[in-house]
Amino acid sequence: MPITFRMVTILVMLCLVLGFVATPGIATEGVSTDATLPRAFQSAQFGMTLAEFTAVVPEAKPVSLGGRDHADRTVVVPSQERPLHRIEYRFSDRLREFILYYVYADVPGGYAGLLTQLRESYGKPIKQNLYEYYTKPEAYSEKKTIWKDRATMASLTEIRKMNGDTRELVLTITDLTGQPASGEGQARHAHERSIPIPVPEDRISNEQTAVPDQVGAPTKQARG
Repeated sequence: MPITFRMVTILVMLCLVLGFVATPGIATEGVSTDATLPRAFQSAQFGMTLAEFTAVVPEAKPVSLGGRDHADRTVVVPSQERPLHRIEYRFSDRLREFILYYVYADVPGGYAGLLTQLRESYGKPIKQNLYEYYTKPEAYSEKKTIWKDRATMASLTEIRKMNGDTRELVLTITDLTGQPASGEGQARHAHERSIPIPVPEDRISNEQTAVPDQVGAPTKQARG
């Protein structure tokens, strides 16, 4: 009996110690340990005011979100660069989110192809291929993959409408800090790729690199 009681006591103490050691990990729940997410795309940087943004993106067209605060706006910028169709920049006093809409048929590999590219740039997602189904106002489904670090969240969503089996591909980057952008960050541009995506700052090179448009076609220089 004394031996059994001693063994039980040791096991209980061991469980308490392991539980205490594991507790700090709870603080990082829902945050990918290896993800490094972008906070800029082309000339736009999180934390910019609307005036700062329109100064570097003069073709922007402000559209009210319909909120009570006039600082809450969405700015829609059509893209001339395929397969990107348009970009929506959302402001809440400052730039807090940008949403990239892609032409699905023009993205090699569709959702899976873009997901592979994003995993290479952003790291391992915290959730991958989540499915949701809706019936109103029309039947459609969403497949979503999510990345998150302590300052930014990114999500890739494939929207499939059942009526006509049409698909949309949307990449959303959201600022989680609510802090103004640093002067150094505002001076940096996102690196251009064959499929335009926002790229983490530590992967942006100061050197210009040639990016082929397609096989046999002339190359263009990435924007610095």
